[in-house]
Amino acid sequence: MYLVEIEAGREALYESVDALAAAIRRGEVGPQARIFHRASSNWISITLHPEFKKMNAARQSEPLPPLARTRWTFFGVEQGGREIDEPAVPVRAAVSPTESVKQERGLKRLLGRAFRGLSSSPSVVRRK
Repeated sequence: MYLVEIEAGREALYESVDALAAAIRRGEVGPQARIFHRASSNWISITLHPEFKKMNAARQSEPLPPLARTRWTFFGVEQGGREIDEPAVPVRAAVSPTESVKQERGLKRLLGRAFRGLSSSPSVVRRK
């Protein structure tokens, strides 16, 4: 007789090793289950039982079933490609070199003013 706790609060009693092996094969008893060890009078993991080890080894030696998909994807259903008729943002004309220089100078001037403003704090008064 084998007393197995399949999950918390749910126990099953198997009359023989063959009945326990059949339950393991069916997936009724999984690695989370515990079995009552009479000699030590406590519950131990079913993974320590020799019959579970034997069934687990047999299951691992079986070849895996073929994959249903031929390509890997994140999605459960493959999506078609997305086509865009027109760009969302109109393309700007190429910027002339003089305009880019003006923009750089403007940015440098702006940053320079900001840094000068940070370096002179209002609490410090300069006297000439």
